[in-house]
Amino acid sequence: MTSNTHTGTTVTIFFEDGRKFNDQRDIKLNVNAIKTADASAVVKCGNTTVVCGIKLELAKPKAEEPDVGFLVTNVELLPLCSSKFRPGPPSDHAQVISNIVSDIVTNSKCINLKDLCIVPDKLSWVLYCDMVCMDYDGSVVDACLITLMSSLKTLLLPSVSFDVETEEIKVDTTIKTPLPVNGLPIATSFAVYQQLSRSVILTDPTAYEEEMCGGLGANLIACWNKGQLCGVFKFGGSNLSTENEKETLALAKQKSKLVEKVINICIENKS
Repeated sequence: MTSNTHTGTTVTIFFEDGRKFNDQRDIKLNVNAIKTADASAVVKCGNTTVVCGIKLELAKPKAEEPDVGFLVTNVELLPLCSSKFRPGPPSDHAQVISNIVSDIVTNSKCINLKDLCIVPDKLSWVLYCDMVCMDYDGSVVDACLITLMSSLKTLLLPSVSFDVETEEIKVDTTIKTPLPVNGLPIATSFAVYQQLSRSVILTDPTAYEEEMCGGLGANLIACWNKGQLCGVFKFGGSNLSTENEKETLALAKQKSKLVEKVINICIENKS
């Protein structure tokens, strides 16, 4: 981010790549990118690149929720994606991102876990959704949700029969049905930069811009699904005025509609 000072006290700030404050980076999306996964997608938002792969397993439902399946999300920030991360156990930042993605999927109700139940109290689907960041350059939550939802939209569940008496399980991979998906929750990251006496909102910040605004990740993340706000997360940075809050929510809502179109067009072109 650079600044140019003109006459008086007016300061104009631009992204280093020439974007305006409310401009997002280009998005490139490819679905079914991993042939060994049951569903997959890879997205590139600017330089941030995330790959998602989904694997299916069968398991017995929880005793307290006998008619509910499982959706397990996990985000990995490997050392190859940025020098910020080291080999070993998941970093705190990776765990925070995993929790945010999980919370957004849960709060948006885009997946009804009852749709994953095959036989109550006997058998259900387990969806392991692993997201791996290949290139970390900011706004990684946005990229994780795009690739996760693209993968879920293309996931096909094989037909399963279960014999209650013998408990024999038969899976027919020739008959598959799409996983019901209720909308597409889309996140938008913001960095809050304190300029003199006011806060400047930067949409879709890079890793450098996130650091400039006082955080390892984005200062603010807003998520919309089908025109409904389903999550707002604030992490440090400057305080926001009511006007700034309204601006970020409006920008996030506008972006959600655009990204939803991108995902649907990509899936249609692949089918």
